[in-house]
Amino acid sequence: MPFGRHNLNIQFIEPYDGGSHRSFREGLEQYSAHEITSMTLPARFWKWRMRGSAMLFADQINEKKPDVDLFIATDYLNVADMKGMLNSPYHRVPILLYMHENQLTYPLSPEEEFDFHFGFTNILSCIAADKVVFNSEFHRNLFLESIPKYVGKMPESIPKNIQPRIAEKSLSLPVGIGRNPGHTPLREVPSEPTILWNHRWEFDKRPEMFTAAILRLLDSGVNLKVMLLGEERQNEKNFARLAERLGPNLLHSGFLPSRDDYNKCLEQADIVVSCAAQEYFGISVAEAIHAGCYPVLPSEQVYPSLYGNCTGAHLYDGEDGLVKLLQELIAGKHRHDCPLPLQSDSYCWQNLAPRYDKLFEEIV
Repeated sequence: MPFGRHNLNIQFIEPYDGGSHRSFREGLEQYSAHEITSMTLPARFWKWRMRGSAMLFADQINEKKPDVDLFIATDYLNVADMKGMLNSPYHRVPILLYMHENQLTYPLSPEEEFDFHFGFTNILSCIAADKVVFNSEFHRNLFLESIPKYVGKMPESIPKNIQPRIAEKSLSLPVGIGRNPGHTPLREVPSEPTILWNHRWEFDKRPEMFTAAILRLLDSGVNLKVMLLGEERQNEKNFARLAERLGPNLLHSGFLPSRDDYNKCLEQADIVVSCAAQEYFGISVAEAIHAGCYPVLPSEQVYPSLYGNCTGAHLYDGEDGLVKLLQELIAGKHRHDCPLPLQSDSYCWQNLAPRYDKLFEEIV
């Protein structure tokens, strides 16, 4: 950074501006000490975004000629393609790539077939970027460990040293969350709790497991209420059976565009449940914990690395394990004195933004 220069001009490039991607971008814009402007596309047609957005963004940058010290891009952009199409001097501007997820280890939906192109696009983007940031160390390790087997699918002429080249310039920093006033301890789970789902209503979050577990609890005579938050993505059918059974005990169903309304729901819930088949950080869980919800989480994802050291029962295996843990919590069999809300404070933007700003300055 030039002597005496305090603020960087940062261009944020987001081909898929929704969910955690949008939350991350907006958080950086709000809390960074640097000047961040954004170029975005709506969160749809993710495959076409990976294939074609690089040309679109490169053309816009070349045409508009912004003052840029650093580009930030996310994993739906082909960084190598964009870098190759940028005119001088933009082809020399450093690029930070933020990996929310990756296509090497992301589970396929039942309607999809494996396509080598998308995972290799992530690899090429990591190689082309000047710095790669993953949203958790779990995600970083998972990605790096998957590279040899993935590129081994190539029949010949396999590029060398991909894994160490990416490892050398990568690190992990979480997605930031908004801070609630003060510190809310985990709430004691009552005998008739409100259980929260605040995730996308899609296959990788396993809504069918959540539905089956709640129905089993209801069949056993447990009284409970449920909030179904998150983006429906036209998948309302995933919770139709549960909604019919719950009736008035379904306190809310659907996406809440208002952040204040969303936070109020988090503060009213007692237990937040994740059934995710993939999770590399889990911003929705972090937000709920910060609001005082008791987390019930699958043991095979990122969660043990984030919350596994806490005293208390938070992790389960499979649907039977989920039902058993919920039954035990509702029966008062587990103490709730662990400091998870305080731990989640480290994920608040007020604490994270200076770390990101320091990284931006080091790259430039």
